[in-house]
Amino acid sequence: MTSPRIRAAMLAVFLTLGSQVQAGTFYRIASAEGNKSMEYEVKFGGGKLFEQLTAFDPKSKKFVYLSWDRNTPAPKPAGTIWDHRSGELIQLYKFPGVDQPLPTISSIDDLKVCPFTGDKKLKAVKAAVYD
Repeated sequence: MTSPRIRAAMLAVFLTLGSQVQAGTFYRIASAEGNKSMEYEVKFGGGKLFEQLTAFDPKSKKFVYLSWDRNTPAPKPAGTIWDHRSGELIQLYKFPGVDQPLPTISSIDDLKVCPFTGDKKLKAVKAAVYD
């Protein structure tokens, strides 16, 4: 959960940068499964000066982010796996503070199941845009 101070700061940044290129987005996710419900935030995309990948670490049960300056080369994948359901090759990246390489979640549209509750009908609302 994000504190009210952080939300207020994000809103101030959004209002200040409103006329600039918008690249990254915070989403507020609402999820429920049986009696268990929760809200959390996740961000996708980078900004004008940086790029960012998003993943979920099942070990720590946290969304994690890999960011780099746009003026430097993008990180290389730590490995690749083959998805037997789709036939696609999935690149894995090493995220800070995470032991194992993880697949990225490209956008909010690719988040089909809540990693905390298992809800397949999660609701995502755009909370803020950042650059």
